[in-house]
Amino acid sequence: MNASSFNAKILIVDDIPKNIQVAANILKQENYNITFAKSGVQALEKIEKIDFDLILLDVMMPEMDGFEVCRRVKANEATKGIPVIFLTAKTESESIVKGFEVGGIDYITKPFNGIELLARVRNHISLRTTQKELEKANATKDRMFSIIGHDLRGPIGNIKSIFSLLTDNQKSFDPKQFQTFLSLGRESAESTFALLENLLNWARTQRNQINFNPKKVDIYRLTLEMISLVSLQASNKDIELINEVEPHAIVFADDEMIKTIIRNLLTNAIKFTNDGGKITISGTSEGDYFQMAVRDTGMGMSEETVVQLRENDGYTTSGTAGEKGSGLGLYLFKKFVKMHSGEFDIQSIPEQGSIFSFTIPQHL
Repeated sequence: MNASSFNAKILIVDDIPKNIQVAANILKQENYNITFAKSGVQALEKIEKIDFDLILLDVMMPEMDGFEVCRRVKANEATKGIPVIFLTAKTESESIVKGFEVGGIDYITKPFNGIELLARVRNHISLRTTQKELEKANATKDRMFSIIGHDLRGPIGNIKSIFSLLTDNQKSFDPKQFQTFLSLGRESAESTFALLENLLNWARTQRNQINFNPKKVDIYRLTLEMISLVSLQASNKDIELINEVEPHAIVFADDEMIKTIIRNLLTNAIKFTNDGGKITISGTSEGDYFQMAVRDTGMGMSEETVVQLRENDGYTTSGTAGEKGSGLGLYLFKKFVKMHSGEFDIQSIPEQGSIFSFTIPQHL
């Protein structure tokens, strides 16, 4: 058994139960996840609900034959990429050619030859795995280019404009004006750097290249460090940052991941809190676990939005001052908490504020 075939989902479609049983018994040698259907209609219903890696499809079935099932699978944008191998007792070239014409990629004749069935299925599962990896890589590349082209271009353009203005007109500004523009430039630079860090971390997780290095971490110190990092961003909206993390609290965790989590939760809270609001970050030991929470007095969210945040990656909306986001911070928050064998929660009330919290084991 190879890694790519483990738990691959295969649908066997045949109106004769004995044929399904024989094929399933052969394929179980590779630990495939087998589902079966006894008709074309039943097969289409299952295909709508499950993302199969391969379909073994009988040609001769009553009501709806295999050719029609294959046509419908290939006509559906969501399922057209699933490879279809036809199962047939016919060996006539006309039937084989028709199978290829409607979108099949291979055929196997009945009665089954076990070695041949395993070899053909193994090869097509491997190809399907490679195809999915390429699709994921392309999606990752497209999203990276989108973020670079939109989310990074804006703040970098701001930095360029600010420093061009200061350089070309430095004698025209009084010290207070000069300092204001410097502060704006610093905020844009810090925002851009944070986004770039998120982008690089996200790209590493997509390629499974991020390392998990837990050690003893002074989480109170990390919190102070992250509060300092976002303090200018908060002060520009006159937002008060309150640290209620237990002093000298120690957890066994990856410090870079924890810093990323805290920074993203704080910047997210600042983004959705109106001028003059408050953000409180707390952290307490509870038995063998450590719980952290970031509470804000911001705009809050509907229950529907909270559900989307919990279940989907990349969800983002504009902040109270029109701040843009990439959705990477939420993804990394959930991903890094999971890598610590922890759990996260999101609570919110419209116009009252939100609470983003997570719990991780005190000792791994």
